[in-house]
Amino acid sequence: MNESIKYPGVKTVMDGNTAAIMCERESTDAAGAYPITPSTQMGEYWAEEAAKGHLNISDRPLIFIEPEGEHAAAAVTAGLSMTGLRAANFSSGQGIAYMHESLYAAVGKRLTYVLNIGARAMTKSTLNVHAGHDDYHAIDDTGFFQLFAKNVQHVADMNIIAHRIAELALTPGIIAQDGFLTTHLIESLYLPERNLIRDYLGRPDDIIETPTPAQKIIYGDQRRRIPEVWDVDNPMMAGIVQNQDSYMQSVASQRPFFFDHIKELTDRAFDEYAKLTGRKYSRVMTYKAEDADYLILGQGSLIPSAEVVSDYLRETRGVKVGVVDLVMFRPFPADLVSKILKGKKGVVILERLDQPLAADLPIAREVRATLSKCAENGFTQHGLPYPELTTFKPGDMPDVYSGSFGMGSRDLQPEGIIGAVENMLPNGKHKKQFYLSIDFLRDVPYTPKQKFYQESISDAYPNIKDLSIRGSENPNMMPKDAITVRFHSIGGWGAITTGKNLAMTLYDLLGYEIKANPKYGSEKKGQPTTYYLAAAPEPIKINCEYFC
Repeated sequence: MNESIKYPGVKTVMDGNTAAIMCERESTDAAGAYPITPSTQMGEYWAEEAAKGHLNISDRPLIFIEPEGEHAAAAVTAGLSMTGLRAANFSSGQGIAYMHESLYAAVGKRLTYVLNIGARAMTKSTLNVHAGHDDYHAIDDTGFFQLFAKNVQHVADMNIIAHRIAELALTPGIIAQDGFLTTHLIESLYLPERNLIRDYLGRPDDIIETPTPAQKIIYGDQRRRIPEVWDVDNPMMAGIVQNQDSYMQSVASQRPFFFDHIKELTDRAFDEYAKLTGRKYSRVMTYKAEDADYLILGQGSLIPSAEVVSDYLRETRGVKVGVVDLVMFRPFPADLVSKILKGKKGVVILERLDQPLAADLPIAREVRATLSKCAENGFTQHGLPYPELTTFKPGDMPDVYSGSFGMGSRDLQPEGIIGAVENMLPNGKHKKQFYLSIDFLRDVPYTPKQKFYQESISDAYPNIKDLSIRGSENPNMMPKDAITVRFHSIGGWGAITTGKNLAMTLYDLLGYEIKANPKYGSEKKGQPTTYYLAAAPEPIKINCEYFC
């Protein structure tokens, strides 16, 4: 670690939920939350810290309110934020759907709270409480800015950065992590120091230089870091009723006066954090993308696995593969994406959800819109219509492929990512939209009855097998000298706690890098549980289940 860095962090191990709370408890005054899997631990940990009388960086005791239901939790969090407190909320899945109405209002009132999401699949077919990006993308149209963490280190850092962006931009934000696959994944990180949070975020009642012209019109040259919308001495109208003419004027004005500033304020927040910690973030982060012919683009826990697979394909096949981590989804970083994708042979966009009635999945829609504007820059006769984007000439446009994977925490092995790359290669199948590593029909039926059943499906839907892709191999992506352990037990017998304790012991005694996480269904107690633990002298990137 660079000794010139003021706040390098404290090396430790913990899961994503704990990392979020270890940061929130230092910075935030109050939280309104209603527990829902897999973000429940965040609310529980906060409540425990509040009950202990923990003091935050402003030397104030934490406030925790657990209202009856997620919609009420969002309203409570908004109310706390309106009183000038640094506030937070924690939710997932259906909880996001229940509070959806309140999110629009939080943006319109220019509140500054941060919503921590353990991203979870929605009940689109059957109930599932595991990883999916349905809840994350349910918020796309609300006006919240949206970040997504690829690992526990990013969870901690981006939680702090999200508060900084929200308070500069006067716009609430989201920081998401994959449910269970990151929320419950124990791995090593450099935990941000309390003094870092104090120096970086400051107190909610600090007087700061007003960062944008629009804000100066409202507040003057200086303002409170978190404005007090509810202040009996200096009242301000918020959430009033507006009819036909006024409403449109109000909604339209938010784009130039507030939303258009978020990009620059985000870059500022990232730069300020890097100067203090040495950990540099960007709205889009890449891995070996500069010289790559083919790119894998996505969000969340997919990214570390894609990085190690890209290394493997470069070393064993000479295929130049890079990875694009879409750290920020709203506002969409089209300026950066256009530069990164220009001139590539192909990009596969992998997303942990499905929207079957849409022309494309959410990220793919945004990427295609960006590329279309870049092409329009190239053929327009009247100047550059999109000067913030790169101009594409013939040959600059990459082939775009869209894949759905890992819904409901379905395991993604290296095989699936390899299959997504193989599909783009000159001798690949070039399927434009597909599902990774599932079987609509089995190549070898288990029974004669199943064979007959599959034949009837194939007759009715002759192209059904073309919807899925599998890779040609499934290599072991664990680092050298890694140890992998798989526990099998029954819910309620203590296997999860045993796995956690073993992981912490390996770290404490040997200083090993750790990845450890549980796998169990919604049934939990009395039902089968599995716990995966990996330890190695060097960082472990791959996120998947282990097989003998």
